[in-house]
Amino acid sequence: MASWVKDKNSLSRSGDMDELANTINEQSSEQRKTVNTFNKAMNNFASERSLESCLEALNASMQIANIRGKLVECYEYYARLLEREIVRLKRTDGTHAKP
Repeated sequence: MASWVKDKNSLSRSGDMDELANTINEQSSEQRKTVNTFNKAMNNFASERSLESCLEALNASMQIANIRGKLVECYEYYARLLEREIVRLKRTDGTHAKP
């Protein structure tokens, strides 16, 4: 698991940003693959109408939800990092920013 996930409250390092970007890219790629799997499973379910094909489609949809949850966490963390950087830069310029 990525180090930024373990300690979300620590300040960012350059390596953390690279790791975060890699994680987002990997999760996005995994999501595309899983969506393709889901589409195939739904087409299979539409033609077969069997319990097994239904469970395959359900499993794929649950995997998509899990991946999207991880992506949301990544983007929320990224947004917090950007917000901290903006506040830090504004303080460096002498402008007071609300935290």
